[in-house]
Amino acid sequence: MPFNCSFPFRGASIKLNMITVRQRKGRPSRLRKRDIREKREETGAGRAYSHVWEHYADELRLLDLKLQRLYVRRGQTASDPQADAFRGMYVSEDEFMRMVGGRDGGAEDDPELAALAADIRNAEAVIASRKAESAKRNVFLPLVYLSAVFGLDEIEQSVVMLLLAVELDRKYERVFGFMADDLTVRLPNVGLALQVVCRDADAMRTARLAFAPNGKLARYLLAREDGGEPFGRSLLSKPLALDRRMATFLLDTGAPDETLRPAVTIHYPDEPLAPLVVHLDAQRQLASVASTRNGPVGVLLWGPPGSGKTLQLRHCCAGWGKSLLVADMRVFAEDGAGFAEKLSRIVREAVLHQAALALAHADALFPEEADAKSRERLRIVEEETDRFPLPLFVLTESRAKPDFRSGGRIWLERELAVPGEKERESLWRTFASAAGLPDGEDWSGPAVKYRFTPGQIRDAVADAVALAEWEGKPAAAVVDQACYRQIRHRLERKAVRIEPRYGWDDIVLPDEQKELLRNACAQMKYRSLVYGEWGFERKLAYGKGLSMLYAGPPGTGKTMSAQVIARELRMELYKIDLSQVISKYIGETEKNLHELFLEAHKSSAILFFDETDALFGKRSEVKDAHDKYANIETAYLLQKMEEYEGISILATNLLNNIDEAFLRRIQYVIKFPFPDAEYREKIWRATFPRETPLAEDVDFRWLAGKYEIAGGNIKNVVLSAAFLAAEKGVAVGMREIVQAVRHELQKSGKIISRTDWEDY
Repeated sequence: MPFNCSFPFRGASIKLNMITVRQRKGRPSRLRKRDIREKREETGAGRAYSHVWEHYADELRLLDLKLQRLYVRRGQTASDPQADAFRGMYVSEDEFMRMVGGRDGGAEDDPELAALAADIRNAEAVIASRKAESAKRNVFLPLVYLSAVFGLDEIEQSVVMLLLAVELDRKYERVFGFMADDLTVRLPNVGLALQVVCRDADAMRTARLAFAPNGKLARYLLAREDGGEPFGRSLLSKPLALDRRMATFLLDTGAPDETLRPAVTIHYPDEPLAPLVVHLDAQRQLASVASTRNGPVGVLLWGPPGSGKTLQLRHCCAGWGKSLLVADMRVFAEDGAGFAEKLSRIVREAVLHQAALALAHADALFPEEADAKSRERLRIVEEETDRFPLPLFVLTESRAKPDFRSGGRIWLERELAVPGEKERESLWRTFASAAGLPDGEDWSGPAVKYRFTPGQIRDAVADAVALAEWEGKPAAAVVDQACYRQIRHRLERKAVRIEPRYGWDDIVLPDEQKELLRNACAQMKYRSLVYGEWGFERKLAYGKGLSMLYAGPPGTGKTMSAQVIARELRMELYKIDLSQVISKYIGETEKNLHELFLEAHKSSAILFFDETDALFGKRSEVKDAHDKYANIETAYLLQKMEEYEGISILATNLLNNIDEAFLRRIQYVIKFPFPDAEYREKIWRATFPRETPLAEDVDFRWLAGKYEIAGGNIKNVVLSAAFLAAEKGVAVGMREIVQAVRHELQKSGKIISRTDWEDY
């Protein structure tokens, strides 16, 4: 529940009856019974507290009575009162005999002690009555709430109030120093606390258990000493103080522990929530956790960032009427010796707010390959959450399950995968509508291209709105730019990004090849319709991506075609350097391919594997172990291509080297023929930009018929001729073009006859 308590008298002093210590006729003075009676009449038994300070005033009056009782007990066996000037500085003979002779403590049948005992019982009854009435009227009392959530008994609650007294009135610093026989002392110790809150010696012996190291006081409420226990100090002499967070809670505010910020966030059940659009079945499963009565429940929830893990839990907890405390474990994972202390504070904060606890980004705690440090962290997590009574959620990106075994907690697990295309389209529409974008916009395109989580789609829509306002364009025109802002991957380590510059008008291919390329683009554009509305997704367990093979001699347009598709679909294109992927060490190639496709899944990019001849070979021509293993690598590559839901393209110069069994696993096999004279002429004309000055003697038909070179060579020739003309300060003419052709052919060892170029 949210801490929403107002303290109308915060900062005001509370006037309480003071314990006066005077010397009168050789004995300490007592509070006058008339004063006690007057204070009792002022309490108004049976009346609800109007505010927390009124409650604390009653508790301090009760504490004063208990301190008075202790003082009277000690005074009955006091030695020479003149020696009180040296109190705590030495032990007299009489005091020694009192301590070892069993005469310490005072007579319980003393009339004054009996009267004080009656006053204490009356004060306790008044407080109990007023607390009960306050509960009926929903008056929030922090001390009562604290006692309830941590399950404190009467003794533990009295100890907390004893320690809180120092925070409420500094007079108690002097009182505790006097009671401890040491005026330099400002805090009570265990022995003094037991003497004050317990009625007799038997109760004191039982109450010692409250200060055990694994008790509630030590675990949650008491300040911890730095540097360990001093040598030679008894438990009774151990000083006590409230933990600063607990004192703050009791006196000031319910805001989360400042030492845990910003890694800890508390979500309250009455906060507004974004609607759930996907994974509604997961919400039903999580809601069932509340009805589990077989013991503490733990839920492992895994999925990529932005998949909605926290939102699911917030909806779930709101349904229970519970708060949710989310702790980012990345902040604490490397905290070393402080990890246990921080986790203990996190668990305490969850108990304090009666909130379910979610350990977010727990992958940082439990790596795939466990080491001594991670095993120690696991032990600490088990130990600190062992007695946590509310649901515990562990949020990770992968399914790597922590091996929790202790505490008898029932563990359940659920994946929040990337939504399907229809669900993604629904998310795009929902977030776009919430952002005020036009309702008629078609969001199937980005839903198909980008395998985004709900969080990524939400952020992409927000970025698209901001970019549209900044650039003065419609949101639909900048949605791809906004989408790529959400993508975080490391493809650049093993691939080179190519900016797609070519369109359909730039590529010169026979109609058959162009039609295949357009069909491939259509398969990506209409995936949502075919796989979603037409039901083909149910028929395909995998292989919903697009795999293509470009086969043809060098320079025939394979790389250009990949750019055309990337530009048509407005997708990123990455060219894979196989030299960075293929390894001579067994298993290393597969590892590199696995990492490559893992990053590709994050990017939704087109993967273009150029010059794959080194990887392919005839399976029937296995001559040694190397050939056999090469086939294994090829099979693994094709497997990853089938699993990949984006576009993957293989380019080869030697189609005949590829086994037919491999070809059957590729959706589109497009053969790029060496261009004939007709297509070479088209390539010559298309390669020159419109702005290039051409001389009147340029004869593209003659060039196409005379030189049998591929489109890639023609591109090199055109560029070289342009620079030759620029150097001379003339338009590009046949002399520059033929000279550039001669240089291009010489690169491949070809020589043209003098008659072919001497005119130029």
